[in-house]
Amino acid sequence: MIRKSIRSNSRLHFKNIETGFKCKRSQHEAMGFVIIVALVIIVGVIFLGIKMNQNNTPQQYKDSNLMNFLTASSKYTSICFENHEPLTLNDLKEKCYNAQKCSVENGDVNSCILLNDTYSEMLNKSWQIYADSPIRYYELKINYRSTCNDSNTANPASELKISAGNSSQCSTGMKTGQESFPISGSGEECIVTDLKICEKD
Repeated sequence: MIRKSIRSNSRLHFKNIETGFKCKRSQHEAMGFVIIVALVIIVGVIFLGIKMNQNNTPQQYKDSNLMNFLTASSKYTSICFENHEPLTLNDLKEKCYNAQKCSVENGDVNSCILLNDTYSEMLNKSWQIYADSPIRYYELKINYRSTCNDSNTANPASELKISAGNSSQCSTGMKTGQESFPISGSGEECIVTDLKICEKD
């Protein structure tokens, strides 16, 4: 009788241990499942936030047509002359930055005003904006940078800006282009021209 009771008690003890291990294992599995679900939710919220931010901000990408326009326009000859040679728009940009006038047939003119008028006419002919126009908005900025490759060194006071249309209608992609050239004898200093255009969806 004593031996039977010892055996039965030992079996009961092993069953209790086994049951305890199963409980702990199930608790660990439940805890792991909760952690996985929490991680999935966090990643989902972050992804959703990024997606919503992208939807609210028009994406920008470089466009070959805009790059070609800027390259060609920089070499476009203006009505200004210096030493009997016509000045390009890049020459006018440098004169505008240095607050220098330029010579025309009837005298001297403000180089910044002439630069603005010339670019405005070129942009209006290239990307017209009207009631049913596919072009919604364009913006051209000319600014000075003390370090050519660093946009943080741009000087807002030297900026010349030309724009037309409604930028709030730019809900999708915005095309961009950029052209730059070093200021004569200035080392890293340069003048940068940026062009942005958005079209109808």
